[in-house]
Amino acid sequence: MAEPRTDATLMEHIEAPSGFRQLVGFKLDSWCCDEAVVSIVVGPRHLNRSGNVHGGVLTTLIDAAGSFAGCFTPICGNVRKATTLSMAVEFHAPMTTGRIVARGRVTRTEGPVFHAAVEIATAAGAALATGQVRYRYQPGSETPDGVPLPRGPERRGTTLG
Repeated sequence: MAEPRTDATLMEHIEAPSGFRQLVGFKLDSWCCDEAVVSIVVGPRHLNRSGNVHGGVLTTLIDAAGSFAGCFTPICGNVRKATTLSMAVEFHAPMTTGRIVARGRVTRTEGPVFHAAVEIATAAGAALATGQVRYRYQPGSETPDGVPLPRGPERRGTTLG
């Protein structure tokens, strides 16, 4: 397995705030070839009207962990991008507070398409949800080398309004 990426340029790109990521508040905890871990600390904005973490939050974490797992590249200064094609999610238990951890791993790659399995649990390890996701690499991202990181000013908006 490749070592986790730590180069500053890539991490700045990954951590650059997108409006949706900023709204949800998840972060990338670890990332290497075919594996990724994302997490979130549950707050009031993550709860549904029953007081449990909203299924959309769990689905978002499944999508993020699976996508990151398939988009790792060992080449400093390059990135890989993908688009979600389909997703199946199973919810196992409700949660109201604490930290949620989503662990994604690539299970199969077929040309420009890859599949990922994701497990979501509490920080203590209690199962919350699982997901199976299928993605298509964006042009240039099909190979492990990826494409050069875009240069220039950040074009993603961060306004939450």
